[in-house]
Amino acid sequence: MSSEEYLQDTDQLASDDTARIYESIANRMNGFLYRCRSDKSYTMVNIAGAVKKVTGYSEKDLLGNQRLSYMSLIHQDDTAAVDAAVEQAIKSKGNWNVDYRIKRADGSIQWVNEHGGPVYEASGELAYLEGIIADIGDRKAQESIRRQKMESVGGTSNQIISQTQKILQVLKTLKMLSLNASIEAARAGEAGRGFAVVADQVKELADETGKSAQSITQLMGELEAKLSEASE
Repeated sequence: MSSEEYLQDTDQLASDDTARIYESIANRMNGFLYRCRSDKSYTMVNIAGAVKKVTGYSEKDLLGNQRLSYMSLIHQDDTAAVDAAVEQAIKSKGNWNVDYRIKRADGSIQWVNEHGGPVYEASGELAYLEGIIADIGDRKAQESIRRQKMESVGGTSNQIISQTQKILQVLKTLKMLSLNASIEAARAGEAGRGFAVVADQVKELADETGKSAQSITQLMGELEAKLSEASE
C-alpha cells in the first residue's frame, strides 16, 4: 500500500468515526439534526437523531420527500411564521430560532423548536439550510400551566377590584348621609350636638376606609400589570 493510499484510508476511517460520533450524539437528543434544500418543501438531504420519536415518521419517510415532505408536517397556522423566520435569517445571513407545531404520524400535535441557519457555497450562493429540531412539549405544557395560574390570579384580582369599587360607592353614600346628618344636627341646635359628633365620626371613618379601598385598587392594578409582564 502506498503512502497516498494509506492516507486516504486513514482519512476515510477518521471520517467514518466522526460520522458515528455525530450520529451517537444525535441519538441521545430529544430531537434531530438535519440539512435540507432551500425549497418550498424543505426537502431533507441529511437527517439524524430521534426523528421517529419526535415526528412519528422514519428518516427514510422524510429523506428526499420519499413519503412526505417535512414542510407538510408543519401546522398550517405556523407555516407563515417558520417561513418568515427562515427568510429573515437568509437575508441577514444569520440564524433563526422559532417554536412551532407539527402534525405527527398518529395525528397528534407536537411542539418543537427549530434553531438553524443557511449554508453557503464558496461562491456565496445559498446551498442548504441546516439545524436542529427539538421536542419542547414539556416546556409548552409548563408555560400553559403557568399562564393558567396567572390568568386565575388575574381573575381574582379583578374580582377584588370590583368589590373594592362597590365599597367605594357605599362609602360615598355614607359621606353624603353624614353631611346631611350634620346639617340636620346644626338645625336642631343643642339637642342635635351628640348626633353631630356621631356624623363627624362616620365621615372620618368613611374617609379613612375610602383611602384604604383606593390603595387596594391601585395595588391590585399594579399586581395585574406585573403578572401580565411575567407571562409575556
